[in-house]
Amino acid sequence: MRTYNNIWVGLGCLTLFLVFSGDLFAETMYVKKSGTKMQAEASGKSKVVTTLDSGTPVDVVGKSGKFIEVTANGSKGFIFKFKLSSKAPAGEEGDSILSKLGGGKISAKESTSASSIRGLSPVSEEHAKKKGISAEDIQAVKNMEELSISSQEVEQFLSGRKLGEYAE
Repeated sequence: MRTYNNIWVGLGCLTLFLVFSGDLFAETMYVKKSGTKMQAEASGKSKVVTTLDSGTPVDVVGKSGKFIEVTANGSKGFIFKFKLSSKAPAGEEGDSILSKLGGGKISAKESTSASSIRGLSPVSEEHAKKKGISAEDIQAVKNMEELSISSQEVEQFLSGRKLGEYAE
């Protein structure tokens, strides 16, 4: 009988330890881009609980498909997994062009049309000319560089095509 009591006491202590030390095991992630939406459910179509700024730390509660359940700034919700990073930002990005494009370094699978466009540098243009690329084609690239696509247009495209966080 004494052995069973010791087991129950041990299990009780372990349970209390796990309950009160939950923060020790919590994973913290960071928002990559300002304006990131925290959704009420694990769907890009669900109600937006709040929007978060770049670098905001979030505590991971769980995972649901392509979404991570988090808490941040007193709110609880879901964020599309590619909009979070396990690494804290190196420093304040402020209003730099890179912060507006989603940060300094992103992987190809994380990029969107709003964050992956890179201009044709003078060196690239000279190289293109040396390789025989026509002036017409070089101008076509320059014309594309001047196009501007808003975040709202990107959201509408992704939602309409059921891509990214809107995929089912």
